Amino acid sequence: MSKVFRFRLNLTYRECQQYYQGDFSAIQVVAHTGQTVQFPAEHIRQFVTASGVQGMFEMEVDHQNRFRQLRKLI
Repeated sequence: MSKVFRFRLNLTYRECQQYYQGDFSAIQVVAHTGQTVQFPAEHIRQFVTASGVQGMFEMEVDHQNRFRQLRKLI
């Protein structure tokens, strides 16, 4: 059984660069349920634009809370 967390991200391009440079290895967000969720920063790469990363996202984890996928909703 998987779990889904929805959250909003608003990262500048500079903040995204810090992840790429290894300054940070994970992103921590607060899901719409109020839960704090952390995931490897590498999973935002496909969503980075010249403005950074903005939007509503949905992250799916498996029954052991291992990352499965990240989807951009809006």
